[in-house]
Amino acid sequence: MAEIGYTEIHLPLRKLPGWGSVDAITRSAGWHVVDSNAERGDANYKKTVTWGVAAELWVMYVEDLITQVSVVIVFGADQAAVETLAHRISALLTPYSRQDVLAAANEDMSKAETARHLVRLALSASKEFDGEIFEKLRTASEDRDPEIRNAAAWATVYLAWPECEALLRRLAENDPDERVRAGSGVLLESLKDG
Repeated sequence: MAEIGYTEIHLPLRKLPGWGSVDAITRSAGWHVVDSNAERGDANYKKTVTWGVAAELWVMYVEDLITQVSVVIVFGADQAAVETLAHRISALLTPYSRQDVLAAANEDMSKAETARHLVRLALSASKEFDGEIFEKLRTASEDRDPEIRNAAAWATVYLAWPECEALLRRLAENDPDERVRAGSGVLLESLKDG
């Protein structure tokens, strides 16, 4: 997402999907698209669009097309500018706080809401390893329900942490459900390809 040395702030959106609100803000502000994944291979499962706001300041929208969970990432070279812009965007979109995102999934949640929760955790994470987020995903990868374990594996596609490779390898080699093993194996192979 953000380049090394840049400050980045992740704003996980409450609205599913968040595209309409974000697009309206960027059009109103007159920001120009500088990158999009529309023609890339990952466009079948996620949408990413990046706008240039000012020199060395960008806004990126990332949406998981399966769960419709999305995040706005503000990043740039000037920490104060990033924080100011993130604050302005937060006032318009009212994103989840870190505490909201880290709140434990509960047994009353549907499988779909639990899957959204896991993807939201991953999209909320920065490039640097986040032990709290990873622990939530690791715990979900050990859930008794194979759909939850599969959702935990899927969420790792948004993370570039070496720990995710070990999690996927464990699921691909040892999960009792054939579908979870197969899906985790595909995700594990995609790490090698890209």
